[in-house]
Amino acid sequence: MNTNNFDDYDVEDISKNKPKKKVNGKKKGNRTELDLTKILTARFNQSFSRTVGSGSRWAQANLPQHAKEVFSGDLVVPKGFKFAIESKGGYDSIDIGSIFISGNKELDNFLEQAMDDGQRCSRKPMLCWKRTRKPWIAFLLTDDLGQHDFKYTIQYGKWTGVALEHLLTLPDEFFLNIN
Repeated sequence: MNTNNFDDYDVEDISKNKPKKKVNGKKKGNRTELDLTKILTARFNQSFSRTVGSGSRWAQANLPQHAKEVFSGDLVVPKGFKFAIESKGGYDSIDIGSIFISGNKELDNFLEQAMDDGQRCSRKPMLCWKRTRKPWIAFLLTDDLGQHDFKYTIQYGKWTGVALEHLLTLPDEFFLNIN
């Protein structure tokens, strides 16, 4: 007597491709910003936090100057911090290799946002970008790096990209106005 009754089993057809889950960009951006605040808070032993209305440039447009100094960029930085930080997470479709051939409009827009944030609050611009399952990259204006040298960097126009973990080894004086 054969007791194998295959009607009792629910077998899923794995040969058909399942649609990918749609990524919630706002949640991913919030997660990325929170991750970055933890890294910076631990490094400087000072509080960093997400900017209220982060990602909503129109919300910052009509603020008085003293508020722009606090709420410009994606992160609220401690008093005396020299950089306005634009944070990006994902954007894995940007091909790092091809940016050196023809540039990349999306990356150019990120860097322009960083520049705008810096000008709005009279700080130096910094873009911190975390691709999925990759290390953080920090882009700074090459002139803002001064004489600091790293073994591995990438040059993109007037910007230099460096691993954030390497950048954060620089002394506090690079990042903070210490009085």
